[in-house]
Amino acid sequence: MEAEEEIRAQRHDFIKEYYKMAVADLDRHLKAGWQSIVVLAGGGTILAAGHEGKIGLPIATAIALASAVWGALTTIDANYWSLRAIGFLANVEAVYFSVEDRKSFNPYIGFHPEYKFLDSLRYMFWLCIFFGLASVTCLAWEVTRFYPTLGAIWLKLRGMPAIPFFLWMLPGGVLIGGAIWLFRVWKNRMVNYIEFSAKSPGPGVREKTEDIRFVTLLQPKGTPSPSLEASPQLELVKKLEKSAEAWKSAAPYVYGLGGVAILTFLYFWISKL
Repeated sequence: MEAEEEIRAQRHDFIKEYYKMAVADLDRHLKAGWQSIVVLAGGGTILAAGHEGKIGLPIATAIALASAVWGALTTIDANYWSLRAIGFLANVEAVYFSVEDRKSFNPYIGFHPEYKFLDSLRYMFWLCIFFGLASVTCLAWEVTRFYPTLGAIWLKLRGMPAIPFFLWMLPGGVLIGGAIWLFRVWKNRMVNYIEFSAKSPGPGVREKTEDIRFVTLLQPKGTPSPSLEASPQLELVKKLEKSAEAWKSAAPYVYGLGGVAILTFLYFWISKL
């Protein structure tokens, strides 16, 4: 009975303090994603200055695109650490809670979340992507006002000296490089999350609340070992590994297309020097 009282006291104190810490930790990561909106606002200001002629339009567009890519990268990173925080929460909950406790507290006890955007960060990510595409659309709109056909645009680019050609191609370089970077970071973070879930799946959730286990995961003397639920991370890791393989399979094509685009640009640019 003394051991049971100790476990109850530890559980009560832990639940109070841990959830205070968990909320603060998640809040910090979520805010980190949304703080990128300040950078988008700055990129919008620079883009407006470009359309007003205060700064070169291709340079302004490249800066706006770079701010959109930075915001999207920050959102991916914030999402990864948020998922890690939730996974850590699930691991510690597995020490204190049981399968039966899912009816009283929450149905996700012991489960790591899937590797996908949390809702609030997903909205921020797509806002960044929209801002980047809108920046490119604004540039295209200005260009087509003076050169309404692809043939006219091509003739203009062919006749440009090397430096103006480089500046007008800069937004395209940022767009292609940013897309490859986003692809690479998302893929790598997925691999990081697989490693976390595979190497730290949690201690296993007890089937029954009355089963006793110390927070050190040792058994009190004279008590039977509790029956544990099969690790809920096994199916998650299999699913994540399957997704990761698909992303890895796509990587050569993404990098290859990006390389072809860069080499094509360099060929035309060098030919103008």
